[in-house]
Amino acid sequence: MKIITFLFVLISIQSYSQILNPVTWETSLEKISENEYDIVFTVDIESSWHLYSQYLSEGGPLPTVFKFEPNDNYKCEGQPLEENAKEVYEAVFEMNVKYFENKTVFKQRIIKLNNEPIDIKGTIHYMTCNDEKCIPGSKNFEASIK
Repeated sequence: MKIITFLFVLISIQSYSQILNPVTWETSLEKISENEYDIVFTVDIESSWHLYSQYLSEGGPLPTVFKFEPNDNYKCEGQPLEENAKEVYEAVFEMNVKYFENKTVFKQRIIKLNNEPIDIKGTIHYMTCNDEKCIPGSKNFEASIK
């Protein structure tokens, strides 16, 4: 009986310990010119889930936010560009919100300030939701220009 109870508890803990992660992030670089690069964030979003835009009104869901670690070898030009977000009214927030479904791409222009190798590091904070729940998340990213 103790073994059966132990197995039941172990299975229960295992099922609760699985973390939902309905989005996957991939980071790449595109060379634009000798001193300009785009860091490209490609996001795959599971069916029935959505990822919120960077541009949301206060009082709604958490927007996607890109935070770049300071570095004297490059600067970010403006904010990351995002593809066209779908704008819909969400009753739970009592407002229009912008989000992405299935797949999206964000691009941040990077300007090299010298000839030194560059390690671009940072964190993305975001929120994904489906019809039942919302999950905040964060993802560290890194890209190098030699």
